[in-house]
Amino acid sequence: MHSNFVTPPDYIETVLIYNATEDQIKSCADACNEVSIPYNVYFYHDGMDDSAWVKKVQRIADKIIYADLDDPLEYFAK
Repeated sequence: MHSNFVTPPDYIETVLIYNATEDQIKSCADACNEVSIPYNVYFYHDGMDDSAWVKKVQRIADKIIYADLDDPLEYFAK
């Protein structure tokens, strides 16, 4: 576990990705390692049973991606 200490003008974008496959998760991790932009990336899938957790993340997410509808890798390739 780690903590982020952030001061202006820096900002860490928070992304919530639903229903990503293992390959999509790996591709997102690789993309995050290649860019100079920091991200907080949360993953959730329909088989998880933690609605309180996902609701908290939804409130703080800058972007929510449904991986079964859109390719999440496109977001990190911007």
